[in-house]
Amino acid sequence: MLKEVEVPSAKISIREDGVMHVHIKVSSSFEMENSKEIFEARESISEGRKYPILYTSEYRFLTPSKEVKEYISSRPRTGLVLADGFVIRSFSQRLAAKIYLKLNKPEVPTGFFSTEEEAIEWLKGFVQK
Repeated sequence: MLKEVEVPSAKISIREDGVMHVHIKVSSSFEMENSKEIFEARESISEGRKYPILYTSEYRFLTPSKEVKEYISSRPRTGLVLADGFVIRSFSQRLAAKIYLKLNKPEVPTGFFSTEEEAIEWLKGFVQK
């Protein structure tokens, strides 16, 4: 890891391959306060550079609130994001992902993956040299 910061909601790191990794530590409902905390932490280590972002969590039933889904797809949040890759681990997360893509129409390329390896491979295609 090149850089790393930890906040109550997540551990955020910049990997050597140019992908930022956000490992979410929240165990159930993901709220705006969590999103804002992660956004500020991402800003602090990105130094103004855009990254493709890998999102992981060990919690199978973690789902974002409606407000968070709207925020995640908005321009203010995507200012330092090249692409979002989410590793999803349950049927409920997969269903939420499909609804999110249809209703929120994210500003940046967004992918949902079954494994971290698949997500990283896809995100590497967005790394700026």
